[in-house]
Amino acid sequence: MPSVLSSSRNIAILGGGAAGMSCALWLKHLGFSPVLIEPGTALGGQLLGIHRINRWILGIPGRTGSALAELYGRHVFDEAIDVRLDARLDSVMTEDSGFSLVVREGKHHCTASLLARALVIATGLRVNSSDILHPIPGALPLYESGLLSFFPLDHLEPMEALEGKRVAVIGGGDNAHFTVKDLAPRTALTHLIIRSRPRAQPMVRQEVEALIQQGRVQEHGGALITGFYQGSDAIAIALARNDSKAERIEVDRVFARTGFAPNTEFLVGLGPLAGLERNSDGYVRVDAWKRASLPFVYAVGDVASPDHPSVVTAIADGAVAAQAIVQDVGA
Repeated sequence: MPSVLSSSRNIAILGGGAAGMSCALWLKHLGFSPVLIEPGTALGGQLLGIHRINRWILGIPGRTGSALAELYGRHVFDEAIDVRLDARLDSVMTEDSGFSLVVREGKHHCTASLLARALVIATGLRVNSSDILHPIPGALPLYESGLLSFFPLDHLEPMEALEGKRVAVIGGGDNAHFTVKDLAPRTALTHLIIRSRPRAQPMVRQEVEALIQQGRVQEHGGALITGFYQGSDAIAIALARNDSKAERIEVDRVFARTGFAPNTEFLVGLGPLAGLERNSDGYVRVDAWKRASLPFVYAVGDVASPDHPSVVTAIADGAVAAQAIVQDVGA
């Protein structure tokens, strides 16, 4: 039989990244009983995979993403907040007093029933992966060979092995430009392939333009990849340009920076949550107080903020939602 946790002060938070942890901390100090439900085995979300110093967070210099995840997680546990790791929602039903949840936990798949006054969705993003390029001839075999990869920082570990090599970076946003900046000083030539136009921040774009002027980077703007052809000593990439010109470049390694998608597809099977309003890209629609389209449902962090994905905005979102819950539920 599933165990039951019942309280009119319970607030269930789906996702244990920075936004979810921040919301839990604020709720605790506002007199509620937050319950963090995290499918992974540790708190931290995307931060767990970022082993690079984050210079953007005021007052916490010199910390990598994974170090920040550890710091934030330790704070949550020190506050004795209820954390359910390796846990997923099985079902959600509406009740007069809020929501009735069934949570499946651990490798033995034990279930627990939880009554929550409100729900906060903080499930973040995932990297657009092989499914984006899968329709392109040769993409899947290249991905399976390990010569085409997608995670935004996966170029850092093999940097020494890329010395003097030819590399292609696919994408026009910040992550593609940051990858080019990292690689260009080491590689023989870095190709930047952009399907439409550059979308990086002006300063980052200017730095890459300087590398283009130096001949360290060759940009292929308005270029559509029509095929990957893996040979014994090179990867050939066929491009179709907007000006109807065809190109073919040869490289040794490919890094795709094809953006992110929100982790919202799981909502479809969760009763009332399937009806949450989302935009055309799947992000949860929220108001200025992080209220979603269903009463007593909120969304925080990257899953609801496609325009400003960052640790600091995620932390702020968590605080805003907690204060909205106080207004809506009552202190």
